[in-house]
This record gives sequence, C-alpha cells and structure tokens, in this order.
Amino acid sequence: MVADLTNEIDLNVRAFLQSVVEWAKNEPDLMALALVGSHARGEASPESDVDLILLLRNPKEYLKDRDWISEFGEPGHIVQEEWGKVTSLRVLYADGLEVEYGLSNLEWGSDPSDDGDAQVIENGLVVLYEKNGHLSNKLKPFHKSSAQK
Repeated sequence: MVADLTNEIDLNVRAFLQSVVEWAKNEPDLMALALVGSHARGEASPESDVDLILLLRNPKEYLKDRDWISEFGEPGHIVQEEWGKVTSLRVLYADGLEVEYGLSNLEWGSDPSDDGDAQVIENGLVVLYEKNGHLSNKLKPFHKSSAQK
C-alpha cells in the first residue's frame, strides 16, 4: 500500500518521499514506512523536517551500516538519538533537507497503551508503504481508544 501524497507537501519533499517509497519496495527487511509529524498533518512550514518511521525486522543492521541514507542525497550531518523503542537518525542533507528517520523493530505501534507510540500516531501518521497491512492493522486499536476519549 502506498498513500497518495497530497498537494500540501512541497514538491522537493514529495520527490524525496517518492524515492524513499521506491527504495522501501526493494528492502526485504522493511515491513512498513510511515510519514509522521507536521508533514503528515499537512501543517509543515518551509523549515519543517521530514519525520519518518521505518519498521524493520533488524533495525540494528540499518543503524550499523548507514550507506542506505545516501540513496536520497548527500548526507552532511548525522545525529543518532534514542527515543524508547525508536532510534532516530537525524540527517541534514547537502541540499538543506532535514530528515529524521525513526527506526524500530516490528513491535512499534502494537501497544495502544504505550504513550510514546500513541502520541506519534495521534499527532499524525500516513502509511506510505507497508507489506501485508503490517502497520495499518496495528493502528486500529489506537483509533478506537482515541475515539473513546
């Protein structure tokens, strides 16, 4: 499944996202790719970074060998940050695009009581690519619990 990218997304960001989706289709360990944050909500400004969640069978391999980051441009600066179940690689590309790749294992999004997952999901999430409904099937409990609040 690939989401339709809205007109609200900047053309450069749209082209970047399309290249990431095409790359994801050829990654056997990548089970789902989602856009989160301001771009997913349609509230991005020109200064906004692009926030992605990648659900991987083995995220440690993608953290160890970071060559894949160069598939989308020339990385200038990379910072690794830990956010619970997610390890973030914040990349500033030479063309000025800033991307935060949130890498996690397949458990991310599976527990609606997890405040971190719930906050990311409720603040805007668009599934860009997934295999066998791997992420959208997990989102149903979150939507039910937020509707009950």
